[in-house]
Amino acid sequence: MANFKEANEKIVDGITEGYEKIEEGVVAGYKQIEEGVVTGYKKIESGVVEGYKKIEDKFTGTFLTEDGDLKTGGVGEKVVDGYKKVENTVVGGFNKMTDKFVGKFLTRDGETVEEAKARISEDQKAREEKRKTDADAREAAQKARIEASLEASRNAGKRR
Repeated sequence: MANFKEANEKIVDGITEGYEKIEEGVVAGYKQIEEGVVTGYKKIESGVVEGYKKIEDKFTGTFLTEDGDLKTGGVGEKVVDGYKKVENTVVGGFNKMTDKFVGKFLTRDGETVEEAKARISEDQKAREEKRKTDADAREAAQKARIEASLEASRNAGKRR
């Protein structure tokens, strides 16, 4: 009977280990995809910021004094308005691009882009919390197994 119980425990342990490995593989694959998306966003963001900074530097060098006042009076106001339009276009273009990406690749049936963004954010939070909870549970189970093993060792010496 003890051998049967040990065999069953080994089978259960093997299945559990296999499931954990599959889960780790799926999580690792998803994490790689997630990191790729984040890296892509960061590259796009960096390019937009660099372009914006060049426009800003050119504008300030051309139309502002060291004190920040406009050099050109009425023409300066038109330039400022033009600059604001460029700024809004750049920021708006980046937002449109990210919205299209989310809309094309990350939305689910009938879901808006904003809903998808909120869902993705919530999913990420849930995954992080689950990873922490699972890690805590594995740690507690491991401590319990170690404690049981130590207790069994202590008791083995007392039986004699």
